[in-house]
Amino acid sequence: MKIIDIRATAVTVPLRRPLRWSFGVEVSTTRTIVELVTDEGLVGIGETRGGDEVVEALRLHRDIYIGQDPTEVSRIARRFGVFRMTSEQLALVGAAKLAGAAVEMACWDLLGKALGKRCGDLWGGVATERVEFAAYVFYRYASMTDIGRGDTVEDAADHAEELFETHGFRDVKFKNGVLPPEREIASVRLIRERLGDRLRYLRIDPNAVWSVETSVRVLHAVNDYGLEFCEDPTWGIEGMSLVRERTPVPLATNMCCVAFEQIPLAVRQRAVDVILGDVHFWGGPTSVLQLAKICETFNLGLGMHSDRELGISTAAVVHLASAETMLSHTADSHLPEQADDVITTPFTFRDGCLDVPTGPGLGVEIDQDKLRFYAEYHRKVGEGSEFADAARAGFRAKFPRF
Repeated sequence: MKIIDIRATAVTVPLRRPLRWSFGVEVSTTRTIVELVTDEGLVGIGETRGGDEVVEALRLHRDIYIGQDPTEVSRIARRFGVFRMTSEQLALVGAAKLAGAAVEMACWDLLGKALGKRCGDLWGGVATERVEFAAYVFYRYASMTDIGRGDTVEDAADHAEELFETHGFRDVKFKNGVLPPEREIASVRLIRERLGDRLRYLRIDPNAVWSVETSVRVLHAVNDYGLEFCEDPTWGIEGMSLVRERTPVPLATNMCCVAFEQIPLAVRQRAVDVILGDVHFWGGPTSVLQLAKICETFNLGLGMHSDRELGISTAAVVHLASAETMLSHTADSHLPEQADDVITTPFTFRDGCLDVPTGPGLGVEIDQDKLRFYAEYHRKVGEGSEFADAARAGFRAKFPRF
């Protein structure tokens, strides 16, 4: 079997409501959907973050995967491995790395279809048919131009209650770093009070906009509310190390340690307790499986990061989480905030869980009408910037913010 062609489509899908984070407002998700076509008529599908730049990277680097046997997925992953360089170099080849993640995902889908096996079985064996997720809580605007209650302490607690009642979650990831720290401490307290015994674990993520001093002060203040961990309170491995040395709260990261060459320094500095894997940023499912072994070696916790993925990538996360026993924390998911999807049967949360797809490969299929619709929407609106705030004139993100 050989790969003879690729269809790469950039799509933009709006979110239900604008979501605030420390650098701006998330209003939509832009993804590249990949369809790999083989000479035997099989089509494998993949998804990755980003749009037109990723599509162009896939065109430029066709020699890496066109003509290759997709069942030799590790060989193709190694060919894309040239883009897994140091963190400084990744800034220059980020689109190519993201493109490789989508191709690798599609190859795994093809391999599963060819063998009649699920990706979870190819990645170590499905150990559970249901994967639990955490509610992803935000301060939210009422609309693109109306702030609504998005500045209030109560807004995040309202969102948490809504997600628990609608989807049955037990854990919360609270995306903060938006309001002054004292008000966010109040939000943490209110989330804990409102949810009561329904809330098992609570984690917060200010996306590194706190100074070391602010991080230490806030984490001591919220420690009594039972934090599972704090994700990236401050910037960089050195800053994280200083905070971890002075606080009792475990620290997780999706910012200071995002490449293999950064792990030794993070471990030596005792900067992190948990690393959040990502099937796109780390370069594909194979890299996340490699990351799991490294976390096992150094006794680090492992979680899964979410960045507004649609159904195809969600399927990959669910298969990975069902098979990789090193995943020690419930995964994040933006899925409840997506206004729509591009797969024929969108995922539905039950008791905070998603079922592992039963079909071969990733077990999901593209809805071609939806794909065309959101490709046209992308051509009209482009890639929505998450580093802006249309409701606030003069907004400017900065480090540190507090």
